[in-house]
Amino acid sequence: MLATAISALPVGAGWAYEFKWDGVRALIDVSDGGVRIRSRAGNDVTGGYPDVVAQVAGAGDALFDGEIVVFVDGRPSFERLQARMHVRGRADVTRLVGEAPATFVVFDVLRRFGVDLTERPWTERRATLERFVAEHEGWTLSPSFDDGPATESVARQHGLEGVVAKRLDSVYRPGRRSDDWRKLRFVRAGDFAVIGWEAAAAHPATLSSLVLGVVTDDGGLRFAGKVGSGLSGRTAALVKGLLVERADPPVTDAPRPMTGRLLHWVEPQVVVEVEFAAWTGDRRLRQPVFRGVRKDKRLDEARGDG
Repeated sequence: MLATAISALPVGAGWAYEFKWDGVRALIDVSDGGVRIRSRAGNDVTGGYPDVVAQVAGAGDALFDGEIVVFVDGRPSFERLQARMHVRGRADVTRLVGEAPATFVVFDVLRRFGVDLTERPWTERRATLERFVAEHEGWTLSPSFDDGPATESVARQHGLEGVVAKRLDSVYRPGRRSDDWRKLRFVRAGDFAVIGWEAAAAHPATLSSLVLGVVTDDGGLRFAGKVGSGLSGRTAALVKGLLVERADPPVTDAPRPMTGRLLHWVEPQVVVEVEFAAWTGDRRLRQPVFRGVRKDKRLDEARGDG
């Protein structure tokens, strides 16, 4: 279930408020057959997070929703998590578990002992989850509050990503973006499709910036700008390795290459997260900063609104 982006939190007796964690959304299925971790895109990412598997093993039959988070000095660090998101080799995974240990922050339960809970109201699912966490050590429960403005104030003071408001009577709608869940994000950021990459003519094989696109209401793509800030040498090489080149641009409003720059077009298959200050009048990104590749996001989610 996905939340709708908002600019101000709803208030009233019918809402609960949770912190928005700067991590990777995941469903964790625990059964007699073991533990399986799935990303939002439905990919099995179990092998990348043995520390999370160890954390949740032995829970009995259940299906949990939450975020995989790497904490640094008590705060979520997407930058540190990014280093783990695309690594699957056993030796590298083991090394990163030591360098950037991950935690599963659970905020919902969708099945317990074979019973589907998705049609139960949020309050009932939350009570079931709270009882479970109280009876099982080692679990991190996302706290819930009944005061929206106070929750927002605390989240801002502690440098968190935002706040999610949830209707108390809302059922869980798998795979759907619902107005029953609403997210207020403090830092303006969004998801974008990579439609090309640029290099300096003097270094033609080195990626210096990404050309970005967003999905339009009719399902097409339009040019949204470029991002180079935040792309270190190692990160740029990693992203470049994910791109599949093509001869023509995948958008009709493609930019022309600048003098001294080489422009490569790619299949719009890779989704990245980018922070930015604002949209310009011609709907281009202002002061964008690359945050990371989002393998947990589909192309149709690359709409620039996070």
